[in-house]
Amino acid sequence: MISTRLFSLLLLFALALISLQLFSGIWLFIEKYGLLPSEVNLYFTGDEEHFIMSKSIEGLLETAVPHFIAISTTIFVYAHFLLFIPSVSQKRKIFLITSLFISAFLDIFSPFAMIYGFEIFAWVKVLSFWSFEILMGLLLYTLFHQISKTSSS
Repeated sequence: MISTRLFSLLLLFALALISLQLFSGIWLFIEKYGLLPSEVNLYFTGDEEHFIMSKSIEGLLETAVPHFIAISTTIFVYAHFLLFIPSVSQKRKIFLITSLFISAFLDIFSPFAMIYGFEIFAWVKVLSFWSFEILMGLLLYTLFHQISKTSSS
């Protein structure tokens, strides 16, 4: 059986890495797409004036499939840790985990609707991306908080 102290240390390193990934994801999102839904829509649908090619289904799939696998695995792993925290109610755990999966799904697959002319999905992408980042940050905060409580005991 692994000691609580060693487990906390391993979890702390894992949380630090995923925190870095979240911050780099935010930075890359802003750099690549911009902050406004209109900029996000232009990125996917293209713009002749700015020499931006519209994205193809094949190109979107090349990005969506690995992201879907990686993000769903990350949510599963970190949400699994959440299940062992007794101070968070079962209802809140279910809400957080479900919200993470829904926001990730919408973020990953909304560009497919954009390339077919549904501009509203630019808003969906922006809102779901920021929702995912905030919810994942909340999950990480909860896990960090639990580690600090465990290691101080």
